[in-house]
Amino acid sequence: MKQFCNVKKLPLLFLVCCILVFTSCKNPVEEYGDTVIKTYKGTQQFGKEVSLKQLQESIKAFHATHGRYPKDLGEISDFTGLTLDEDKYDYDPSTGVIRLKK
Repeated sequence: MKQFCNVKKLPLLFLVCCILVFTSCKNPVEEYGDTVIKTYKGTQQFGKEVSLKQLQESIKAFHATHGRYPKDLGEISDFTGLTLDEDKYDYDPSTGVIRLKK
């Protein structure tokens, strides 16, 4: 009667199975790193959106106080006391619309 599995081939079969299992598994450290990076980038975007919302509200408050829109972002900065990076925003003083630059 023939044996189902040759004993000499078992270590080779075991080795092949181990290689398949380990190469198909994802690296948990790499997955954790990817998650941290995605979370960090999401937080950065959230911070930009919050800052933009704050600026939009500041422009509305300036308009309500002075009866006109600020002539530039420097005037908004003086009004709010915040330090603004003017290179991050597109501002139209005729409409009071502010947007993040892409």
